[in-house]
Amino acid sequence: MTSAPPSDVRHRPLGALTDDPRVREVLAGAPVLHSAVDTGRGLHVTPTAFSASGGALWLVTTRQSVKVRALRRRPSVGLLLRTRRHDLVLTGEAELVDPLRLHGVARPDRVLGLPFAALHYLGRNYRHVAGVLRDATPGPALVLDRLAVRIQPTRAVLLGAGAGGSEVLAAWGDWGEPTEPPPTASPAATPSPAAAPLDLAVLPAQLRPLLRRPGPGCLAWPSPHGPLALPVHWRGNGSPSDTDAGLLSLVGGWADGAAGLSLGTGGYRLVSKRGVLIRGAGRARPAEEPGGRARIELAAQRLTFWEGEQTSTVPVPG
Repeated sequence: MTSAPPSDVRHRPLGALTDDPRVREVLAGAPVLHSAVDTGRGLHVTPTAFSASGGALWLVTTRQSVKVRALRRRPSVGLLLRTRRHDLVLTGEAELVDPLRLHGVARPDRVLGLPFAALHYLGRNYRHVAGVLRDATPGPALVLDRLAVRIQPTRAVLLGAGAGGSEVLAAWGDWGEPTEPPPTASPAATPSPAAAPLDLAVLPAQLRPLLRRPGPGCLAWPSPHGPLALPVHWRGNGSPSDTDAGLLSLVGGWADGAAGLSLGTGGYRLVSKRGVLIRGAGRARPAEEPGGRARIELAAQRLTFWEGEQTSTVPVPG
């Protein structure tokens, strides 16, 4: 399957997003939400449980997480939802909601809508919640340390996913004019060094297979709309990854800049949630043939890895 030319995709009003049954299917069936944020030192992307309620997407995270600190300064966020049949790429504006301090719930519609959003979140993610309660350290901090994040979508693209690639199916909101390949260079971009195989010895042994073997990942990529979260295929350690060239053109992704690539495992228990985030200087190479895949080169500078809620960041040697 190849990507449809972006010029063939009609941009629909954002309000019609959930009128599409394929979008509703993704919102109901995606196991996690990948969210990309700009930390000021680079892009950061990780998966979390989520729910959709009242026209917004909701997630829960800890108060001192990288995500929360980044969103306090820069509320723009890139989102990716994946199912076996479709990928949904969105941008959005995030609002931190703290029911304990009434921050973010002062408006009457927020006060009335919050209980429904909370019930919907618990109903959709009861297995994730049970897993956290089972594996996390018990005590009042387990609840008091959490914040809700409400994300209002601003743009969206739906892709058909398959073993042979992907296809841009529909778009909503104002993405601007598609860029011509190669994508436009980032204003703040600097020349990217060539990507090289990573020294996996810096990672715990149980996480090294994530980088050795090919598989799906999430790419945090810069654009005029803020950080993007794009579906990417990881080719294995030392090989460039690739993403849909039509999608990269449609969403206006820069040709290069600070980027991140997240690979991980799923599951409901905290102990089963493991992953690695590669951050560094990225460069997008145009597709070698019409309708092909754009090659993504990432010169790693830092590795962040997690097991449950325990995270560590190490510099890449060399």
